[in-house]
Amino acid sequence: MSETAQLTSIKDLPSPKGKIILGNLPEFKTENKHLVLEEWAKECGDLYKISLAGKIFVVSAKPDLNAEILKLRPKEFRRFGKIDEIFTELGITGVFNAEGERWKRHRKITSEALNAQNVKSFYPTILEKTDILLSKFSTYAEAKEKVAVQSEMMAYTVDITTKIAFGYQMNSIENVADNFQEHLERIFPMINQRITAPLPLWRIVKSKESKALDHSLSEIKKLIYTFIDEAKSRLDNSESLKANPSNFLEAILVESERETFSKEEIYGNVFTMLLAGEDTTSNSISWAIYYLAQHPEIVKRIRDEAKEVYGDTDLPQEYSSFAKLKFSNAVAQEAIRIKPTTPQLYMQANEDVIVGQLSVPKATIVVLQSKIAQNSDDYFTNALTFNPDRWMRGKCPVDHKHSPKVVKAFGGGPRYCPGMNLAMHEMTVLISALCKRFDFELAVKAEDVKDKFAFTMHPDNLWVKFKIA
Repeated sequence: MSETAQLTSIKDLPSPKGKIILGNLPEFKTENKHLVLEEWAKECGDLYKISLAGKIFVVSAKPDLNAEILKLRPKEFRRFGKIDEIFTELGITGVFNAEGERWKRHRKITSEALNAQNVKSFYPTILEKTDILLSKFSTYAEAKEKVAVQSEMMAYTVDITTKIAFGYQMNSIENVADNFQEHLERIFPMINQRITAPLPLWRIVKSKESKALDHSLSEIKKLIYTFIDEAKSRLDNSESLKANPSNFLEAILVESERETFSKEEIYGNVFTMLLAGEDTTSNSISWAIYYLAQHPEIVKRIRDEAKEVYGDTDLPQEYSSFAKLKFSNAVAQEAIRIKPTTPQLYMQANEDVIVGQLSVPKATIVVLQSKIAQNSDDYFTNALTFNPDRWMRGKCPVDHKHSPKVVKAFGGGPRYCPGMNLAMHEMTVLISALCKRFDFELAVKAEDVKDKFAFTMHPDNLWVKFKIA
């Protein structure tokens, strides 16, 4: 049989049962799209199609096929075009939604701004904000108050990201905020809602939520443009600052003189960093705490490691300490594996292409579902068990399955997330410091903490009690 005869066409793929006209859209319009996709995979297998009001989407939970699609970006595949459309409509034009040559321009500057050397220079900011959070949690512990973990982690990452992004000393952690975090929190749920909406009704009638979103975007834009003007003024008056920018915004402004970035593109990249830094990292830390609260023996191991690495101090003050926090880092990786904040990615074919014996016509949208493989015993032994040791070198026996390549929390191929190093530094340092100072337990039943999807996946109803160790 010829290679052509062996190809699978999209029309031959299985599909879950749907409604007349709307197809699978009624079930898909939920806050748990990833769970719906997982249920359909149980019914249809790891490669199937769905119909959303007549629009056909391919869904793949096949790690090899997904990895190949990611490698084919940006030429053969791009991010789902509607994502760029929605982001652009909101005034966000940056590395996340840019494509083709435009993406290459944005990618260069964001990668340089978030390279290893710069992350090292950001380390004092991570320590500063971690220290503030430890003090706040100590107050909670003394008062025996339960903590809304997700909200606190968002404040923590907002403060770090705003300082790194444009040198703004925000203090959301101690509730000394100017509604900035509240404005940011509105954006991803509305993006999620609009991406899969069959009709752009918000362009016709402004709902209360749409008006609130417009207000938040306006307030954020005013603030960021103020910072852009201030940073330009600083750079104009300091040649040494031009040579050594002190934050992400300054680095982009220096580069924009060579690459002619518009003010809108600068704004878009700074905004993109804020969204990504605030949302995905905070979600991952929250999931880590969810599991740690159920495993005091793991908390103790992290505490022992912390004492060995940085002794009697509250924080790993030396940057060199980070590389020694191997078990804390393993905990972060395990939380990311089991509960990825991006359980699926939406890709669109730029041209007719054959991927893994699947014939994909131009403009076809493929949903890459990564969480299924990351939680499967086919790739990880006892995959649903929280076991950081699987990430410790020498700890995973040869007869156990361990396939880190299927974990796509930071994407893959040429367009992997440039903020990966920064995110892992934030997670590892905070996990270590929290476990060094506190014991903690869930203040709700584990089964009452639910996955909630709003463009990224976060834990809903996560309440934890902290006790000073």
